[in-house]
Amino acid sequence: MLGPAEFEDMRLDLVAAEQARLYDVAFASLNRHWSKQGATSVGSVSRICELVYERAAERPHTEWKAVVSEATDEAGFHVHWDGDDVVALEARV
Repeated sequence: MLGPAEFEDMRLDLVAAEQARLYDVAFASLNRHWSKQGATSVGSVSRICELVYERAAERPHTEWKAVVSEATDEAGFHVHWDGDDVVALEARV
């Protein structure tokens, strides 16, 4: 018989799986851009990645683009999109 703790564990597993889907999609777009254009710095990439993780908490994977936009904005960059592809990350001055 399953108790409340087991149900909570299953719920947390589902939330983690949903967040993992968001990370996969968000980072795929950023990684494609960075592999083609290069990244401004290791520090900027690390900061953006940290912010993606923070912003992704409790959000559905369908909001991945908003998560990327918010994370890059907070890290000091404006993201330019072409559909679902990041075409430029422009430092804000």
